[in-house]
Amino acid sequence: YNPDVVVSVHPMMTNLPTASCAKISAERNRHLPVFTVVTDLGSAHCLWFCNGVDKLFVASDQIRALAKERGKVPEDKIVQIGLPIRHDFGVQSEKLGDRFSAQGKAYQQSIRKNLNFDALTPEGEALLERKTILVMGGGEGIGSLS
Repeated sequence: YNPDVVVSVHPMMTNLPTASCAKISAERNRHLPVFTVVTDLGSAHCLWFCNGVDKLFVASDQIRALAKERGKVPEDKIVQIGLPIRHDFGVQSEKLGDRFSAQGKAYQQSIRKNLNFDALTPEGEALLERKTILVMGGGEGIGSLS
């Protein structure tokens, strides 16, 4: 492999890759940058914060402060960008706006209708107030949710 940059998105994969990239950089006489994207919002394990990275991308003021306090990461290495998410989520968020406003509630109702969440029970009763749960997984390798 001949990477242009190494990006870490897990706290257990920050320190070792940083040390490895430093060694590769010295051997090849070419700097191999290391970036870390911290995917936590309010609190974070100290292993996220490696002062040897070229840039540390964080999502919040709280994580920025932790990086400076725990990891002694200099301010010029920290980039606060929010969480990297799929573009479609951002588009939907913009369309929703304030979820408690009349426009936001109307948009939520249109989504529920499109997803058939407002279907009728076998008895013909509306399921308008049916509770809905979004289940996500895979970040820790838990496998299939089916």
